[in-house]
Amino acid sequence: MTDGFVRVPFYVEESGKKTFFLPDCRMSGGYEIGARGKEKERGIESYWTALDKLVAMEQPRFRRRNEQGNFGTVTCQPGDVEEVSRSFIELECAKHGG
Repeated sequence: MTDGFVRVPFYVEESGKKTFFLPDCRMSGGYEIGARGKEKERGIESYWTALDKLVAMEQPRFRRRNEQGNFGTVTCQPGDVEEVSRSFIELECAKHGG
């Protein structure tokens, strides 16, 4: 594992809680990012590939589980990113795949 931190987009839920794009956002077919329609990318197996593409978006969008456990697409505000430990992400990848 490489030490250091990685910039990860987050979405602010109605409750005020931040939901980060982390390996637990993985669906059975991989990660799903982008706007609905033609821009949406589905089935990205690698978390790191999905993160790279997500960070490059003007307004990052990704699917995550909501409080009811259902997957839904959220749109991050530009600049809503925080640094997350790379070692933490690697551990989460081992748990969730990707």
